[in-house]
Amino acid sequence: MSLRRVLFFAAAFSLAGCASNTNPPPGEDTGVAMDAAPDTAPTDGGTDSAPPEDVGPGDTSTPPPDAEPACACPPLPACATPAADSPVFTPTGSEYIDQLFGVLACADTTLDAALYRTSWDCVVDAFETKLADDADLVVRLVIDDDQCPLLAGGVRDCPLARIATHPRVTIVDDDRSAFMHHKFIVADGARVWVSSGNMTRTSFCTDMNNSLVVEQAEIVAGYAAHFEEMFAGTFSPQPAEAPVTGGTYTLYTSPRTPSTSPSPWFDALVAAIDASTTSVDVMISAWTRTEVSDALVRARGRGVTIRALVRTSYVDDPPAMALIAAGAEVRHGNVHSKVAIIDGHLVATGSPNWSANAWSNSEASLWVDDASVAAAYTAELDRALPLASLP
Repeated sequence: MSLRRVLFFAAAFSLAGCASNTNPPPGEDTGVAMDAAPDTAPTDGGTDSAPPEDVGPGDTSTPPPDAEPACACPPLPACATPAADSPVFTPTGSEYIDQLFGVLACADTTLDAALYRTSWDCVVDAFETKLADDADLVVRLVIDDDQCPLLAGGVRDCPLARIATHPRVTIVDDDRSAFMHHKFIVADGARVWVSSGNMTRTSFCTDMNNSLVVEQAEIVAGYAAHFEEMFAGTFSPQPAEAPVTGGTYTLYTSPRTPSTSPSPWFDALVAAIDASTTSVDVMISAWTRTEVSDALVRARGRGVTIRALVRTSYVDDPPAMALIAAGAEVRHGNVHSKVAIIDGHLVATGSPNWSANAWSNSEASLWVDDASVAAAYTAELDRALPLASLP
């Protein structure tokens, strides 16, 4: 047990009965942008100082000499539209990359992609192949400038450089100190691929991520409208507005004014946990906000079953330690999903981590109120939890 954890439990027992402090401790998640890191990010060993958000083990485009690739890079297939409303997961199997490549292959006129980090040549290969195969396709990309900067002479320092000068490709940068943290692609204005993973080898081959295809018209339009807002250069916080709803889905986008306060999706998450009656399961990467853990501890006090699979780098942070102190089941591993499953029917997923940084980033939180979708996420946690490490 780390010294940090020993001190945490000592403090917890000595302050028993005191009100919970929802503010982060000094030096933890202060709102300073943490999401950026080069592909040679430190390995996910779990250190006492929080690592940059949204990064996993060192992500290189090619494996070390004599090493087998972590997973295969398939060719772009013929069009076979992937099933909507059916979540898939990494790192087991090929369903995740098959789903993404199915969306790309079936695009007819437009691909509008908001992608935080693209460092795996495999994904750029697929875009390049699709542009060559379809003479009418237009590709528009919104990216974070820190993840694919322009060098002297206007050359981009990431694999997207291979398509950046294509006449039917346009790239718009978010150059704020906060980040364009999205991972979604709108195809033909008819469907949207929504993911927790970046376009990196790590996200596809090592980390636990999830994605699904949505064809519900209002939700697709909501993602498209948010993309158009960013493509026009508007990244700064916008006035708060009601989420987009359609069918079983709800879509929240951020940042919203003021970005120093919780985003609407964050308040909704805490409220949903406070309203839970039977179970809350979480799979979460960067987790530094204690409002969520406070709500989970309250839920456990009401008899709600709590299970948490947390990224190793954050298992010694106050939120996870609070759950451990409350007796909840907590394990850790290479988690990059950002998921809550509430009462077996409500799922919150998408791009935002549970951190103050997410309030100022460009993010999209997608909620699905559907027992069959929730069952798929629960089955993934049932599979992964026993294989994960104990704190």
